[in-house]
Amino acid sequence: MGRKLKNSIELAEIAKTLHLPFVGENIFVDAVAALSDAKAGNLSFAKNADWVKKAPSGVALLCRKDDATSGHSLIFSDNPRLDFARALTYLENQVGFEWSVAAPAVHPSAKIGRNVVLGDGVSIGQGSVVAHNVVIGPEVMIGDFCTIKSGAVIGEEGFGFERDSVGRAVRLPHVGSVKIGNNVEVGSLTTVCRGTLGLTTLADGCKIDDHVHIAHNVYIGEDAFVIACAEVSGGVRIGARAWIAPNSALMNQIDIGPDAVVGIGATVLKNVEANSVVVGNPAKPMKNK
Repeated sequence: MGRKLKNSIELAEIAKTLHLPFVGENIFVDAVAALSDAKAGNLSFAKNADWVKKAPSGVALLCRKDDATSGHSLIFSDNPRLDFARALTYLENQVGFEWSVAAPAVHPSAKIGRNVVLGDGVSIGQGSVVAHNVVIGPEVMIGDFCTIKSGAVIGEEGFGFERDSVGRAVRLPHVGSVKIGNNVEVGSLTTVCRGTLGLTTLADGCKIDDHVHIAHNVYIGEDAFVIACAEVSGGVRIGARAWIAPNSALMNQIDIGPDAVVGIGATVLKNVEANSVVVGNPAKPMKNK
């Protein structure tokens, strides 16, 4: 997905602002994106040398000097994610990102409760119901026949920080959004954070209970269940028809396979295979389904 800038800016200007050296062509940067979505003219960052090698031609990267390869426009950084956060903050404040300014598009058959806040560019599909006191952030897409229960918050910034050299927290601005498929339910007082650079996605038919936290960049597959008070950390991928039981916690960047079951109160620290059951703290396989 990524996010376009209101105006393009030279890579050299970004490097100068960050007080960091750069090598390669001084390209004009017109957008920011995760490396997996990046195109020529986009700014991203690389965690390691493999990420640099995978970067498409014309993408500008923040990376460590030791990870550099020829043929790319690079800003050298000892902590690429930290300096990418600093770059995003600079671009947000000094250049600006393009966000939709369109009025929310609500299907005539959808029902909207009292005291609902709809951000610019929101879309809500046929037959969907948004209950009282819901907050929906900019450009959130909600499909057909969905139910968003009272007090849910969808599309706010997630919890993304890096620490600088003296330990102070530096926020990573979130410029993505949320995509909700058809026949999805989101429970009362549940939070669905928008993606950092792309989308947080709730696929068709998934059901999210009350008091659930879904962090940035999460993908929840078709017909999956996430039950009350579960915490789903950033970048987790939950497969189709998986069952995430109450009070469970999922570590960031792990995969939960299709038809897997995560037991009540489980703390999941690594990938869970399809059709398996894990329980406990830390979660361990109990049996095959």
